[in-house]
Amino acid sequence: MSISPISAASKNAFEVSQLQSKQNLPDEQAIRTKEAFQDFVAGTFFKMMLKSLRSTQGEVAYIGGGKAEQTFRSQLDQRIAEDLAREHGDAFAAPLYPNFRSYLDKKHATEGLQLDYLA
Repeated sequence: MSISPISAASKNAFEVSQLQSKQNLPDEQAIRTKEAFQDFVAGTFFKMMLKSLRSTQGEVAYIGGGKAEQTFRSQLDQRIAEDLAREHGDAFAAPLYPNFRSYLDKKHATEGLQLDYLA
């Protein structure tokens, strides 16, 4: 039984595409890790900033909405913090990310296992 040149070429093309997709995986994982790190670092900063801002405002006695208003403001602040982290969080996360990445790489080297950084 002989292998036709077309099937051999297509098999080689498939193997090359599989190799390229495996090489791109760490880049995609690194991008997702950096985005998650940025969301966490900047999100935490902005949440704390908004919480501090809200603590300086007094409640109006005749308009106060009680627990429902507090819940709404909390959810609104969380959403604002997430949006700010996504749009402007790189300024906070970029200086910290190399240290975080080196920590993960050292941990990976000592454990000898593939880590899922987003788990």
